[in-house]
This record gives sequence, structure tokens and C-alpha cells, in this order.
Amino acid sequence: MNRGAGVRMNYQKAVESRKRSIERSIVNRRQKQESTLQSALNRVHQEARRDTWCTSHKNCFRGSISIDGKGETEAHLDKKYELWKEYRKMGAIVFTELILKDGSRPDLIVCWNNGEVEIVEVVHSEKEESIILKEDKYPFPIKVFKA
Repeated sequence: MNRGAGVRMNYQKAVESRKRSIERSIVNRRQKQESTLQSALNRVHQEARRDTWCTSHKNCFRGSISIDGKGETEAHLDKKYELWKEYRKMGAIVFTELILKDGSRPDLIVCWNNGEVEIVEVVHSEKEESIILKEDKYPFPIKVFKA
């Protein structure tokens, strides 16, 4: 083999090695992006109803006190607030009563700094069928807590 062919071969190996390195870097960067809080927020934004989306609502607590039997029971509201506080203390961003594209309105949507999103429903008098329907309807995994 002549010297020129050897140089070309080393150059080609170097180019291929650099391509693999760049590809690994892109994959790593993408994985890192997907596992961030911003990724979680973006996913929630995609599922939120456009006319109700506002990031200024993040971490605000929202509830409706029952008057005339309409709204949330005191037990429901207390449990929802307790969970909201706990998630906030753990560093999560929490949306309360955010209306989704399909019109549903989960009690809490929790965005974690690892990119995960979960929905929290507090139940007081709901029937199991209602909870099952919500599990099928919601775009994120659901956790159910008793009030």
C-alpha cells in the first residue's frame, strides 16, 4: 500500500469516528432535553386548551368553595391543597384545574424536573367508573387520592 492510500484511509477513519461522536452527542443532548422540566412544561402546553393556557398560572392554587352544594367539598379542597403544597415542596411545577384540549379539568397536573408529567385527582364521592373514564381520557398517568 502506498503512503497516499494510508493517509486517505486514516482520514476516512477519523471522519467516521467524528461522525459517530457527533451522532452520540446529538442523542445525548436530545435525551437530556427530553428529561427536563421544560420538556414537561412543553408537553402540558401541547395538551392544554389554547384559550386557557398561561404559564403564569403555574404554581397558583385554585379551588371553588362549595355554596349551595356546587363546587368542591371542604374535604376535597383541603386534600387538593395539601397535595399541591407537598408537590411544590418537592420542587415540582403544579397546575391546578388546568383545562385540557378535550375539556377535562384535572385537579392537579404535576411537572417534574426529570421531564415526567402526572395528573392527580382527589376523589371524595366519585364512583369508580368515573375514575376509570378519567384514566382512559387523560393524556398523562393518573394518581388518585381519597379526600
